[in-house]
This record gives sequence, C-alpha cells and structure tokens, in this order.
Amino acid sequence: MMKAGIVSYGSAIPVCRLKIEDVVGVWKNAEATLIRDHLGVSERAVLQADEDVITLGALAAQRALEHGGHPELDALYLGTCTNPYESRASAAVILEMLGQGYDLYCADIQFAGKSGTSALQIGQALVRAGMAGHALIIAADAISRHTAPGDLTESYAGAGAAALVLGRDKVIAEIDATFSCAADVADNIRPQGERYIRSGMGLGSDKNSIGLEEQTRRAVHGLMDQLKTSPSDFDYAVFQQNVTATPRSLGRHLGFRDEQVEPSLFAGSIGDTGSASPLLGLIQVLDQAQPGQRILLASYGFGAGSDALALTVTDAIVEHQHRARPLAAQLGAKRYVDYGTAIKYEFKYLRPDYALTAYL
Repeated sequence: MMKAGIVSYGSAIPVCRLKIEDVVGVWKNAEATLIRDHLGVSERAVLQADEDVITLGALAAQRALEHGGHPELDALYLGTCTNPYESRASAAVILEMLGQGYDLYCADIQFAGKSGTSALQIGQALVRAGMAGHALIIAADAISRHTAPGDLTESYAGAGAAALVLGRDKVIAEIDATFSCAADVADNIRPQGERYIRSGMGLGSDKNSIGLEEQTRRAVHGLMDQLKTSPSDFDYAVFQQNVTATPRSLGRHLGFRDEQVEPSLFAGSIGDTGSASPLLGLIQVLDQAQPGQRILLASYGFGAGSDALALTVTDAIVEHQHRARPLAAQLGAKRYVDYGTAIKYEFKYLRPDYALTAYL
C-alpha cells in the first residue's frame, strides 16, 4: 500500500456573528457567564440566507484546490449531518460548482459529527490503494439552522466547512494510521422529516461520559495501541469541539497536556460546526505546525462513535503556510448581527405559505 497524506487545505466560515448575550437575553434559559466562562463560547457563526452546507463546502474546496495548485481530482466526498437535501446528493452539486468533470468517485457521507473524518478515511484508502491520485474531502455543517429557537444549545450552534486535498506527492502532513469505533448512543438525534436536532437522553455529565468520552477514549487508545505510542509522543491533540470546554476536558481525560490541545481551539468565536469541527481544528494546527511534529486527531459523532488519526507534518508545510490564509484571519473577519436578524437569515420562523397578495 502506498503512503497518503494531506496535500492542501481550505476553510470557510460565515462572516456574521451573534453574541451569546443576545440569545440568552431573549429566552432567559441560561446564564451568559456560564456559557462564556464555563463552556468557553462568547459568540457563534450566523448563516446568511444564501449560505448552507453546499455553499460553505464549495468555498472551502475552492480554497483547498487553489492552495494545492488545482490538482485533477479522482474522488470527492462530502461529510455532513445537516445536508440541505434529504435525498439529492450535495457532493454532486459541489462537484458541478468546482467544474471538475463527471468521471470520479463522488458521494455524501452521513455519520453524525464524524462524517468528515469518515470521509477522510475513505479518501485516504482510495489514494493508498492507487484508485485515486487526488481525493477532495469536505466536511461541512450548519448546526445553527438545525437548532430550535429557545434550545439550550442555540447560543453556541454554529456553522463552517473544511476541505482537504489528499494525495501522494507534495504532502504537507502524512497520515500514519487510523482507528475507528462505532456505537449506537442516542445522545442527540434528528429523526426523518424533522428539522431540529434534539437530545435523545437527559442532559448532564452522564450523557457525555456514555457517548463523547467513552467513544473518543476507545478510538484514541486503539490508535495509540496500534502505533505503540502515548500522549507524550504527540505535539498536538485535536478533538471534536462543540464548545471549547469539550476538547480541554477530553484532553485531560485522555492524558494530554493543555498545551497540546489549546492550539486547535476555535469554537469560542463560531460555536459548534459539527462534522467540520475536527477538521477545522486540524487546519488551525496546520497553520502553525512545524516539520516533524506529530498530530493526533479524534472526532465524535452522536450515535456514531469516534475516528482517530495520527499525522506527521512534513517540510512542505512551510510553503503551504505562506500560500494559505490562516483560519485565525477568517475568524477575525466578522460582522455582528442581532438575534432578530439571525433568526431571519436562518429561517427559524417561516412565513405562512399564502397565495400571492399585495404583501408579498
């Protein structure tokens, strides 16, 4: 089997932001200080009316292809749990938008919050097997549009997209190994025909310990056993981050130091980005990593389990860092909106479907 790794990357973040005080000020269902100080989120991304998984995913993909020298693709996989269509293939729409032709492997991957890393594993397997020279992996989610008004998580439900080009040449981070586990844990669910994500079990520490912590631990330990490594062998650790408190807690739970986790954090200013979360954290690290450094990446998806990957940064990272716009710069480019504008942009309250009148 040939080696494979990341050739280039790109990301896309909505420019609009909503402060948590504006959300809890309306619903009075939480304390702003609790969300800001305990969960570590001060604001979240707001989708505009023309933004969704497809538009954000396409933008992140365009940037990844540009940074990688516009390689010819043999595969494209989109990982998402908030697909704007229930049956239509969003990956094919993005493929058309990119103008990459028709003759390649292409599919949507839906596996909750680890949809992006699952797509990454598929792309890596195709490249290593010689079935694809380059594979484009996109992870995108619009959690904010699928969180009900007044829900306790509404203040940190965000959106974003990450894209990775995988290949065998000019690799900036080689994928050393992967490990996965799956479990049917109904911590969060979105049944067919329903728009909003809701909790399938009681809130609190038990929910995290049964799902997030247990499954991430299983995947990370499985990966480290496979590689005969320990937390101290990695320079960075990247975890799923619905809020910044989550990766910090996971890192300590698994034996990683805070300084290994902190460089990957971004959710404090855009909130929960779902499937994009672990890959955006990886991009945040790649923006600052040095050749030879090692990265552990672990995702988690509700009712899905966890994926863990180990990567080693190569000398080619330096040139890519000069070409790519850092994720931190995108996080800083923002425009604040109020709560009324946010729910209008995200269609939280839909206008009744009347016949044409003078008011339309």
